[in-house]
Amino acid sequence: MDNYEVAIITLGCAKNEVDSEHLGALLENGAFSLVEDPQRAEVLVVNTCGFINSAKEESIQAILSAVQLKNKGRCRKLVVAGCLAERYSKELWEEIPEIDCIIGPGRLGEVVEAVHQTLAGEKPMYTGNSVTAVNFPRKPSGKATAYLKIAEGCDNHCAYCAIPSIKGSYRSKPVENILTEASHLVSAGVSELVLVAQDTTRYGQDLPGSPCLVDLLRELDRMPGLHWIRILYAYPDLVSPALIDVMADSRRICHYLDIPLQHASDQILSRMNRRTSQHGLRSLIHTLRQHMPDIALRSTFIVGFPGETEGDFAELREFIMEMKFDWVGFFQYSPEEGTPAAVMPNQVDPQTARARWQQLTDIQQRISATVNQGFVGKKMRVLVEEPSLLFSGMWCGRTYRQAPDVDGQVHFPAHELKPGDWVDVRITGVSDIDLVGELLTDGNS
Repeated sequence: MDNYEVAIITLGCAKNEVDSEHLGALLENGAFSLVEDPQRAEVLVVNTCGFINSAKEESIQAILSAVQLKNKGRCRKLVVAGCLAERYSKELWEEIPEIDCIIGPGRLGEVVEAVHQTLAGEKPMYTGNSVTAVNFPRKPSGKATAYLKIAEGCDNHCAYCAIPSIKGSYRSKPVENILTEASHLVSAGVSELVLVAQDTTRYGQDLPGSPCLVDLLRELDRMPGLHWIRILYAYPDLVSPALIDVMADSRRICHYLDIPLQHASDQILSRMNRRTSQHGLRSLIHTLRQHMPDIALRSTFIVGFPGETEGDFAELREFIMEMKFDWVGFFQYSPEEGTPAAVMPNQVDPQTARARWQQLTDIQQRISATVNQGFVGKKMRVLVEEPSLLFSGMWCGRTYRQAPDVDGQVHFPAHELKPGDWVDVRITGVSDIDLVGELLTDGNS
C-alpha cells in the first residue's frame, strides 16, 4: 500500500483544532504520512467552519485554494471536513465538483476509510452525528498549551445559532476518556490545558451518574505535570457556587473564565432564547469577583440582533461600561439559515449594526487598556510561547489572564529560552492589547 502524504488545513475555532489533531492521529495510524506544506500533499483535508457568514466565506476560499493546488500540484484528492461540510454537503458537492470526499464533524472517526475509498475512485459522503461522544487518538501539536474538548454538540438552542443542527445534541466525553487524553498530552509536554465545548458548564449531565464539570476539574487538578487549567465557553446560568469554589480554592485552575453573555437587554436575551437576565448576569459577575478578586473575565456580545432598539443597545453599552470586562469579543449579528432569528421581524439594518459594533469596540479597547495599565509594576508568572514577532530580540508568552490566540501576550527581552518555559516577568508597559516587561532573575527579582 502506498504511503500517501496528507496535509490538514484547519479553519475556525479551538474545537476544530482539536478535531484536526484527532484527524492527524487517525491518518497516521492508518499508514498515511502527515506533511505541513499543502503543496507537498497528495491528499488535502480542509477542516472547515460553518458558524457565521465570515467563517463560511473563509472556509469556501480555503476550499477553492485547495482546488487550485489539486489542479496544478501533486494533490490527487481533496477531502472537505467539518461544520461547513456537514451543513452544506449537497451544495458543496454540486458547486465544487473537484471535491472528492465530504465528512462531517460527527463522522471524523471514519476518515481513514473515507480517504481509502476516495483513492480507490469513489466519492463518499459521511454526514450525520453519532449518538455519543467518541474518543479518538490524538496527535499533539508539540506546544505547551493544548485545547481539550470535553463534549460535542449543544442543547441550548439559542435563536441565532445553527450549531445544534450541525453537531447534534450535547454529548459529554466520559471522565476516564478525558483523563486519559489529558495524561497523554501532559506526557507530550503540555503544561496548560484549555477546556472547550459548545458549553463546558453543561458537562456530564447526560452521563451515567451525572458527573459534573467540578468533578472533572478536581480530577485534572490532581494530575502531575499540569500547571494551568483554563475554562472557556461557560454558559452563565450554569456557573454554579461549587464551580466558583473549586476555581477559587485551586492554584492550578486559572482565575479566568470565558462566559459568552451575548447581550444585556432582557428583551433581547429573551428573543435570543437565553436563560438569563441582566440582573442575573450582574449578580454572577459580582459573585465571581467577590470570591476571586484577581479573576480575568472574557465575554462575547452580539449587536444588531433582530428587534434590537436604540434603548436595548443603550442598555448593552451601559452594561459594558459598568462591568469592565478584561476582554470582550463583539460580533455583528449574522442571519443563519434554519435558525429562528433568521426569520424574525424587525431585522436591524447592517449599517446600524456595524456602527453599534464599532462603538462598543472602541469603548472596550479603552477599558482593556486601562485594565492592562493596572498591571504595570507587578510581577507575573508567564508561560513562554515563542520569539516575539512585534519586538526584535524579545520573547513572548502569556499570563493566567490571557487565553491563547485572543487575549494578547507579554513581550520581554530574553536569551536562551524555549517554548514551554515558565518565567517571572515584571510588567513595565502596555502596547495595544499586549503587555511589555522585563525578565526577572535572582539578581533583579
